[in-house]
Formats: sequence, C-alpha cells, structure tokens
Amino acid sequence: MTKNMSLSEKNSKINVTGIIIFEKKFKENSKSISILTRELGVIPVILRNSRAKKNMLGNLVQLFAYGNFILSHNNNGYILDDIEIKDLFFDLRNNLKNLSLAQYFCQLSLVLRPEKYYSNEFLRVFLNSLFYLSSQKKDHRIIKMIFELRACSLSGYAPDLSSCDSCKNYDPYRSCFVFKKAKIFCQDCAKNINYLDNNCMYLSKSELFCLRHITYSPIEKLFSFSISESTINFLSDVIEKYVKFHVDFDFKSLEFYKKI
Repeated sequence: MTKNMSLSEKNSKINVTGIIIFEKKFKENSKSISILTRELGVIPVILRNSRAKKNMLGNLVQLFAYGNFILSHNNNGYILDDIEIKDLFFDLRNNLKNLSLAQYFCQLSLVLRPEKYYSNEFLRVFLNSLFYLSSQKKDHRIIKMIFELRACSLSGYAPDLSSCDSCKNYDPYRSCFVFKKAKIFCQDCAKNINYLDNNCMYLSKSELFCLRHITYSPIEKLFSFSISESTINFLSDVIEKYVKFHVDFDFKSLEFYKKI
C-alpha cells in the first residue's frame, strides 16, 4: 500500500474521507449512496436498514454529508458501518440557486468519476466550491466556471492552453479555443480551422488568462480572481459548451439551475 494513499484497513474495515454526492432508496429499508472519496475516487456504498429506528446513521447519510466513512467490503461491494460527520453544508439549503448548482456538481462528478490519482485534488475542488456557494462569498457563476473546467481537467478532459498549437505563440492577441482538439490556435493559424467541425470560440488575452488560471493554478489560488460582468457571461458560455462537447450527458440539475 502506497504512503500517499491514506487508506487504512483493519479487521476488514476501510476508512475513507469523502462526501456523499448521490443517494436513493435501495430495496425496502436500505439506501444506495455514492461517495466522492479522497482515496478511491467515486465509490458506490450501501447503508443497510437505514429506516430502522435503532439505526442512527439513517439521518446522517444525506446529500452533501462530508466526513470520515468506515466501510466493510465484501463480494457485493462496500457497506457503510459508521460515519463521523465534519460538515453537512446546511447553508446550501438557504438559496435555491446555489443548492441546484451544488446538485449539478454532484451529477457532474458522478459522470466524470475521477481516477484515484486525481481524487484528492478533485475532492478539494469540490469542497471549496461548496464552501463558496454556502458562504455566498463568490458569484455562483464564477464558482460554476471554476468547478466545471477544473473537474473536467482532472478527469481526462484537460485543455492545452499553454500556447498556439501550430506556431507555439504563448501570448496571442486573440486565440481560437477549439473544443474538439482541446487546444488553442492564434488568430493567424486559426484561419485553417473548420469551425463547424471543431466547435470553436475566440478568446481575448484576458479571457485566455482566466481559462489558464482555472486550469493550471494551485487550489490555494484557484478562487482568488475577479472578472467583469461581461467576461463572466462569456466564459460561462465557453466553459459550459466545452463541457457539453466532451461530456455527453443530459444534466437535469443544470437545466433547473438555469431556469431559476
């Protein structure tokens, strides 16, 4: 077992840190949940007899419950034995817009399913996003942009925004972001791009800088930037289209969020 994998197993018990991103009734008295974990990525877990009066875990096992989970593992998968709650993100319920956005983050995480190698960073981005949504210290549209692009980047859909893919110009006056290639091209090199086949959008210097910040900056600095209203609206559209191009899924929670 590697040192960087904080996974302990004693007497067939497994201890993981994570947050519940999906829950539903399973059979008559149980719950089926999915946990985004630091150690294992997204894992399915069963809580048995969740509706029994003596089972105190039933009320704790809910969407956005963050903490330490003690699991058993058998041939049928993971079974939840106990949980130590660190946060339930109750303040999300105070704002329907933010709540629906957080539910979209859960759905997107379920679809992306980051690999173990990236699961620690993915969880940190997820938790930071929920913190800023709960505290309402950041525009929800900026939080959405950050989570979408960084989550995709950690799940095999990272764009290469370092320089023009053809001439290697690092600082183009305008650049064309080509979704299909997940690359940028300067204005001159982009003349040979078939826009309809590749789904492209042009970016200014400042807009490219923002995308680079979200894709490459350390998590400690990820949320520490501000942009104009017009830039927020434009980049929200760019990133959402990029995600839609690479992640073929109908997100009902996203549709609901946009209607509020």
